[in-house]
Amino acid sequence: MKRVLIIMSLLVATAFHVGAVQPKLLSHSKGGDRDAWVDSVFSSLTLEQRVGQLVVPVVDPTHIATAKQVIYRYVKTEGVGGLLFSKGSIDQYATLIDYAQSIAKVPLMITLDGEWGLSMRIPGTTRFPYNMGLGAIVDENLLYDYGREVARQCKLMGITVNFAPVLDVNSNPDNPVIGYRSFGEDADRVARLGIAYSRGLEDGGVMSVSKHFPGHGDTSVDSHKSMPTIDHSAEVMRDVDLMPFRRYIDDGLSGVMVGHLNVPSLDSTGVPASMSHRIITDLLKNDMGFRGMVFTDALAMKGAIVGENNCVAALMAGADVLLSPSSVKGDIAAVLAAVKSGKISESSINQRCRKMLEYKYALGLSVGHKAVSSASLKGKLNSPEADAVNRKLVSAMIACVRNDDDLLPVRDIERKSIAVVNIGEGKGNTFAQYCGKYADVDAYGTTTAFTAAQIASIEKHDIVIAAVYNDKSASVNALKQLKGCSGLVTVFFMNPYKMSKFAPLDSKALLLVGENGELAQEYGAQAVFGGIRVNGSLPVNVKGIAPLGACVGLVKTRLGYTSPTAIGFDSSLDKRVDSLVNVGLRTGAFPGCQVLVAKDGNVIINRSYGYVDAAKTRRVNDSTMYDIASVSKVAGTLPGLMLAYDEGLYKLDDPVSKYVEGLKSGDKSDITIRQMLLHESGLPASLSIPGIVMDTATYKGRLIAYRQRGANTIKISRGVYGNKTARMRKD
Repeated sequence: MKRVLIIMSLLVATAFHVGAVQPKLLSHSKGGDRDAWVDSVFSSLTLEQRVGQLVVPVVDPTHIATAKQVIYRYVKTEGVGGLLFSKGSIDQYATLIDYAQSIAKVPLMITLDGEWGLSMRIPGTTRFPYNMGLGAIVDENLLYDYGREVARQCKLMGITVNFAPVLDVNSNPDNPVIGYRSFGEDADRVARLGIAYSRGLEDGGVMSVSKHFPGHGDTSVDSHKSMPTIDHSAEVMRDVDLMPFRRYIDDGLSGVMVGHLNVPSLDSTGVPASMSHRIITDLLKNDMGFRGMVFTDALAMKGAIVGENNCVAALMAGADVLLSPSSVKGDIAAVLAAVKSGKISESSINQRCRKMLEYKYALGLSVGHKAVSSASLKGKLNSPEADAVNRKLVSAMIACVRNDDDLLPVRDIERKSIAVVNIGEGKGNTFAQYCGKYADVDAYGTTTAFTAAQIASIEKHDIVIAAVYNDKSASVNALKQLKGCSGLVTVFFMNPYKMSKFAPLDSKALLLVGENGELAQEYGAQAVFGGIRVNGSLPVNVKGIAPLGACVGLVKTRLGYTSPTAIGFDSSLDKRVDSLVNVGLRTGAFPGCQVLVAKDGNVIINRSYGYVDAAKTRRVNDSTMYDIASVSKVAGTLPGLMLAYDEGLYKLDDPVSKYVEGLKSGDKSDITIRQMLLHESGLPASLSIPGIVMDTATYKGRLIAYRQRGANTIKISRGVYGNKTARMRKD
């Protein structure tokens, strides 16, 4: 009786959601055209085919010939409503999606289990960060942009449904199945970021499916292997686990996936939530007012095993779509038998089938399938725009949780010795390279332990930047070896929960980047040296390190590094620069050069081309030195003259003496501005003063000697001595 009362209190608390708004995807597609298409397709289907529309099986795409046979059976024989592909390549996905749609009587709902974008299932596509890393982001608009980008990529692949976001509030650090897949352990943060991402997906024309209702965040059991029990009280379920789903529903979003979870406070019978009438129909649909599509989690999982056919049980509980059943043909037959016996009403099958067709129309499937396969598909997926979104996410997810003595961002680099110490990786990685763009650093690296000599060398530095890439015991011990270093900065490239293994931490400053990867290392270095603003906050409590929400803001103090597209330039800018430089190289205008473009405090192009001389003896690189005075003419004087010319302040054939008083007398009075700009003085382009001094007999005897004798007592270099009369004054 007590448990019933608790359940009732939960239902009363959520009762005001009855009659929630229609999901926006459907409301945007209302009208006679939709109804006519749905009616036409629905009336052409037999009862068995209507049941088939509710089934979405999994297909392994790795062997195309075999996969086509499986797809033919699912689509032509069993008439399934959609497909979910497991891990495969871009070409495999594209080929099989095109094939499946080409043989389907009713357009297929192609789904993706892509919690961090297509790369979760399709290698070779943009690898976005895990949700736990993104959980540190303050600006939820970035999550909206992320959702829009994932939707763009999905549409290119012919995918119309993404089983994301994860709205589980990960309140258990030892959770083996959610963990880094969650946005964190604060329900409000999970809701804000998850909903922003979902809006982006759906505004981009792809259905979002939040999961795993009613909340998979507090468990130490993997539901792929057995059924977890969530022991939260009804009050905790209401205020924590259900809260992100409630707000998702109120926002008019489309899909909810129900997990294989035993939640006694919501249903005392012990059946999985995915097959619980109390949880799906009474709570989710009636009390929380959800009007969208209810998907089961994969029914082939061990946590979905019950005493009866789990597809029949899920439909009886109120589910709309049966995901990844164990036996498509057998499960459809079992559902048909349940309809004939009166266990499931035919009207409920019809209602679910119509809902499936309505969503297919809303997702644009009624207009016919546009071929996915193309030679340019990979380039379109991995576009500069995708990279720009990724850069903004990675930059914004960095959190500083400690900064004693305002050590960060690192300043006065000209007067300080700096060591970059990689723990868990070699010394020459992206992080060390980008640190080297800001300061002269001594790099160290180990995957085991430091030697005594290495520690002694590291400790001599004023600032030691320790970058940690994993939580292996060797890395924990290696970081402890640095406790004697002054000015120790620790940068963790990992899931925040893993930092607890390093407690207590002696670092003066602590940065969390959230995960490892080239972009993460690039922006981690910028965060240390002030190349970016840092305002992320810790998405979870980390025992012995810092509490949930810990945040020390760091201001941008120096040039940062990003891509042209990330700050609004056309994505073709770098190619246009390459083209112009290559013309110069090809025509011999210069043997090589450096090009650096910066805007709004960010370097967006920094490239080296060609050689330092026409003989091509030495390549230009980032360390090649150029005469800065010559650069200033192009970067400063020339743009000023161009602007003055555009405003009619002078003519190119005017003598320079007309504007420069000191040139009116003498032999330079007739030189025109045009001649000056073209360097047509008649003098050689350069003079080698060292060559003149060293190779001209007139000077060699008086100023330079190859051994110390007479007045040639000043050592210039090994075997070269200068005359004391040539000494430069120090002042």
